[in-house]
Amino acid sequence: MRDNLELLQATCREVRFEPGDVLRHKGQHYKDMYVITDGCVDVERAPSRATAALHVADAGSPIGEISFLQGSPATATVVAQTATGALVIDDPTLAGLASGHPALTALWLRHLAQTAEDRTTANLAWAAATKGHVKPPAVEVYLCRGKDMLESAKRLRYEVYCQEMGLQSPYADHDKKIITDHLDETGHIFIAVEGGETIGTLRGNASADSSLADLEELYGMTRSVHHPDATAICTKFVVRKSRRGGAAALKLMSATVRYGMQGGIKECYIDCTPAMLPYYKALGFTITGPQFSHCEGGVSLPMMIDLVKRGEVLGNEGGTRDYLSLVVRAQAITLIDRVRGYAAGQ
Repeated sequence: MRDNLELLQATCREVRFEPGDVLRHKGQHYKDMYVITDGCVDVERAPSRATAALHVADAGSPIGEISFLQGSPATATVVAQTATGALVIDDPTLAGLASGHPALTALWLRHLAQTAEDRTTANLAWAAATKGHVKPPAVEVYLCRGKDMLESAKRLRYEVYCQEMGLQSPYADHDKKIITDHLDETGHIFIAVEGGETIGTLRGNASADSSLADLEELYGMTRSVHHPDATAICTKFVVRKSRRGGAAALKLMSATVRYGMQGGIKECYIDCTPAMLPYYKALGFTITGPQFSHCEGGVSLPMMIDLVKRGEVLGNEGGTRDYLSLVVRAQAITLIDRVRGYAAGQ
């Protein structure tokens, strides 16, 4: 594949890394990948570099292809060992390559698929060797990278909104049993999967990517000094009823927060039903404006969380203890709000 780098360089954007720079963080989601042009990187599967480092020095080596192709989080942390050059390949770049150089694109896609398969096999062998020390999570979070993944998110929305909650969504397609709207076109859509089944989904939209229309006013975003360059919204956050007591919701939120912070997002806005208000307050969200009538969920409150202050904590996946702590805090907030309301009435 080294012989085709010149053709790729004519099409792809090139970036440079200094020794010690991180190209990939293990567990983070990405919508692009790299192809090394020169230099050397360390691929670290575990915190101990002495036992889990793989040196990749050859020009033409792909980095992040598994995450790029499958939508899964990065399987390793990748750090530049020397000054390193790399080409950036994302969806628009790939589309341009397919249009201008179809034979080269087909060759690279086959190469990436084979490389991903080889590395996945190596990861499975390594995981098996360390089985006594590493317990894989039951719920995995993916960034939608294909039609089937996106369709599973849309079907789950319909199942929860229309069939379970009995809501009349204007975006529902009752024949296909899906819910989709214009924000899907520029959205970054995550799904939580357990045992091959999509059990949760969450969508993020950066304000800088496209207009969010009336939501910018309803959420109070236009009053922020960070809008529109560093603000985003999260919508279509649903988890199947039978899985709401599990880890899916927190894993989806954590993955979305990490992804947003990587993209420079400083404030994330949502709308919240009154029943869920204590839980979002417990997470650190604050109300940003008066309530309004949501076309799908009815009465809603706009809320925002400061990712500069709270992003690092929220981006860490919580275990059972953290989840129980959240529930306790939410219950305490409910009680405090109730007492304040009573006192005000007196």
